[in-house]
Amino acid sequence: MEIKEAQQQSWKIIEDWCKKNNKKHNPSTVFPHLIEEIGEVARELNHHIDNWREEPNKDKLAKEMADVLDKLFILATDNEIDLEEAFIQKNKLLRERFELD
Repeated sequence: MEIKEAQQQSWKIIEDWCKKNNKKHNPSTVFPHLIEEIGEVARELNHHIDNWREEPNKDKLAKEMADVLDKLFILATDNEIDLEEAFIQKNKLLRERFELD
């Protein structure tokens, strides 16, 4: 799946959820939810610090990372950003900056 398609799928889910629940999407809530999801990734990565277990639960970590992507895709759409194009351009700049090409 391409980034553009994933971004569109995330947006379709939020649109469908809003329609089903008779709600209006509120863009101002997306960034705090993104931060919350990043916190959940951090918590999963750091369980070993509190001796809960030795390694992150990979399945749970993968789901939390997917939640981060979902919120990032929605945030990008709210701000009319083509995340796939932005990613391509940023990687091009990084390769030039670090003289990798």
